[in-house]
Amino acid sequence: MSNMSKIKPRKTIFDVSDVPVFWNNGDQVLTRFFDALSVHFPDGERFFIQSVRNYQDKVTDPKLKEDVRSFFRQEAQHGIVHDRYNAVMQAQGIHVENVISNLKIFIRLSQQHLSPKYQLALTAAFEHITATLGEGFMEGNGDMFRNAHPVMRAMFMWHGVEEVEHKAVAFDVYEEAAGGGYFTRVSALIVGTILVHAIVGVALWQMLKVDRLHRRPVLITKGLNRLYGPKGMLTRLLPAYLAWFRPGFHPCDTGIPEKVQAWLVEYDRHEDPMEASRVVFGESKLDHVA
Repeated sequence: MSNMSKIKPRKTIFDVSDVPVFWNNGDQVLTRFFDALSVHFPDGERFFIQSVRNYQDKVTDPKLKEDVRSFFRQEAQHGIVHDRYNAVMQAQGIHVENVISNLKIFIRLSQQHLSPKYQLALTAAFEHITATLGEGFMEGNGDMFRNAHPVMRAMFMWHGVEEVEHKAVAFDVYEEAAGGGYFTRVSALIVGTILVHAIVGVALWQMLKVDRLHRRPVLITKGLNRLYGPKGMLTRLLPAYLAWFRPGFHPCDTGIPEKVQAWLVEYDRHEDPMEASRVVFGESKLDHVA
């Protein structure tokens, strides 16, 4: 059972109206990779909420019951915020409904044909991926978003921190209310990882076509190398990702990383995600310039 601190839902608003198209340090591929993730969050969060809700009545532990309610509220808020940014992408010429149609099909088929337990195992696996990413957002000098537009950096930081904060909820419901099981959760992460890459990969390609960058193989290769190369931003997260396959694994094994904790402390002071992001990474911009 999780021994993490209390999960706090936070209502946040980000003014994304003036965000430039290539908001992540002008890097087209990096920007669109995170856009391709972001565009799916609203529907993904709704799937996660429903998968946990299927077992809500079977949760008996009072702390976990409270965590489940907070999880619902955090995930719903994530959906609201990313929906607003989806509208910005729509205005850029991205056909959002077309882009997210593959995820909608997967969700519909999953809810029709997969058992509630496997849907929950998938949710726990996806939550492991997002929490691993959330910790990756904050690690070191925050390379993924260090020189991103401040609003987008703050939005992804806030989302990432909350993914870390509630990283054990779906896992604990799976273990305690759905009966758990090692092989089911391992297969769920394998299926989930393939699915994320297939859906995000297609979305990324569609976005690069809108930007007329799809016929620039060198640009795309360099961008993917920054993510998946030997020293890539995502490659560095492999040890944390692979921890899931350890039989005794629990999401709380890694606790709350230092910079995530620093963000939480800073946010609690003034409830401003922009300021929390700036303070936590304020020094890294200077380091980068130096």
